[in-house]
Amino acid sequence: MRRSLAVLLAAGALSIGLVPAASADEDDLHEQPEEPDLSSSDFADAVIRYNPADSLITYDREVSIDDLGGGEPEEQNVISLETDILFSPMEWELPGNAGARIADLVEEVPDGAAVDVHGHTDSNPVPDEYDFDNDELSENRAQAVADVLEDERPDLTLNVEGFGDSQPAEAEDPEDPSTFAANRRVEIRHGS
Repeated sequence: MRRSLAVLLAAGALSIGLVPAASADEDDLHEQPEEPDLSSSDFADAVIRYNPADSLITYDREVSIDDLGGGEPEEQNVISLETDILFSPMEWELPGNAGARIADLVEEVPDGAAVDVHGHTDSNPVPDEYDFDNDELSENRAQAVADVLEDERPDLTLNVEGFGDSQPAEAEDPEDPSTFAANRRVEIRHGS
């Protein structure tokens, strides 16, 4: 009976997993895995060492960064032509003698220079009887001056723009008409 009780207890222990079942490869379970065969040079090759001084990149602002626009803004010379003298109100045709006078004004502009011709108006709206606005008036007046420059100084490279009343030279004061007149102009701008 003892023997049957021992067999029963052993079978019960096996069924609930308290005692591992014996197998033919029981020795394999207790074997240690083989250690990799690493020589000291293999180990050294597997390690990467970083030197922070060699890993950092330092940028010099003066050498590494280009400012938009290519550096310092170019100094501009500005010749301002009062449109009240050059043009009749709401017109953009120049009088015949204007060409010689404008040519005199740009005599000092270097040969081959790039020149901006900018037209400006005051903020008073163009009367309804005309089929244009201040922007168109300023552009047409700038183009009239550019046409004279092209005839008188064909060596210049011209850029023509009209700004209407968006870039006043002076704050307009309804009590002072000269502030409005100062804003009605054509500017000839060139680098020094």
